[in-house]
Amino acid sequence: MKVIIDLIEDIRESIRNEAGFKLSAMGLHENENGEFTPLWQSNISTLRVDEQARKVFFFLGKEEGLNVGVLLERLNVLSNEAMMYELCISYTKEEQRADTPVMGFGESLEDKRYHLFISG
Repeated sequence: MKVIIDLIEDIRESIRNEAGFKLSAMGLHENENGEFTPLWQSNISTLRVDEQARKVFFFLGKEEGLNVGVLLERLNVLSNEAMMYELCISYTKEEQRADTPVMGFGESLEDKRYHLFISG
């Protein structure tokens, strides 16, 4: 399970808070050897902080991806308590909403994309 503070720290360390990076989600498949391969990739177009569920939901969309600058503006104003909210990707799978926890992060320097990884 990844939380907001994990995301903020990774963005600072891996891409030095470079605001122009676009956010995307990447679904990964784990084989029997424990190795992960990408299944799909999609832009993250919006996010919502759910205080009651103590989660941040990232929503996939065909629109241009949300950029890191906007993400950090939204997250850096949250309370210290909120920094421990779980990160989830929300999308439609087989005509039902799926909220899947984020399992890791990565970046593509050449594409200027910052990825949130989920299983699936």
